[in-house]
Amino acid sequence: MDTLANHNPTCDVRTYAGGQTACHDMWSLLDADQEIPWQEQPLVYRHKFRFYFQEYDAAYHTTIGRATWGLGSPVEYDVPQCAEGTPTKDCVHVITGLFGKVGHGRLVAAHFHCHAPTCLSVELYNNKTGELLCREEPIYGQNLPSGTGKKSMTEPGYILQPPCIWGDKKFGLDEPPGVTDVELYGIARTNSTYGHHGEMAWLQMYLIPSKKE
Repeated sequence: MDTLANHNPTCDVRTYAGGQTACHDMWSLLDADQEIPWQEQPLVYRHKFRFYFQEYDAAYHTTIGRATWGLGSPVEYDVPQCAEGTPTKDCVHVITGLFGKVGHGRLVAAHFHCHAPTCLSVELYNNKTGELLCREEPIYGQNLPSGTGKKSMTEPGYILQPPCIWGDKKFGLDEPPGVTDVELYGIARTNSTYGHHGEMAWLQMYLIPSKKE
């Protein structure tokens, strides 16, 4: 594993500088000599969700399973700053990992979870054949010039990371790749112009399950 070989704090506690499990309810991340502000005014935030659904149709819908294959650690890892003098374009931290026959079935969706704005790309390969199964990279929102007749895929200031989707050819999708007893290989690339804690490289997968042979 790359993180072990590189003495990443995730795997080598002797190099741990903080970042994981840093904050819990009622904890305050301040220096010892700092006064805790707003003690009588708890900060409140809200999440807003929108769900789309279809009524279940046994003749059409297929039950799928979910699996998470992580690179780097069970949760997070550190990205060290690139060496001084490294050209900006070359400040890229790379971790890789093998997933030895972890899935049984066929892939239908891949959502690669990594942290903006440092995430550059995540890829998944068939380790035996070298076939690229999925590559995901962020798309940055932008204001397109007027008169182009085109719309940005996401709003300025926001980032979109489209998933890989497989399915029926009649919907224009590629056939779901089988991963039963297949060794898979993952690569995550992160901008390392500045070092930072708490990066993630989770491959959140959805599969049509099949029975083990």
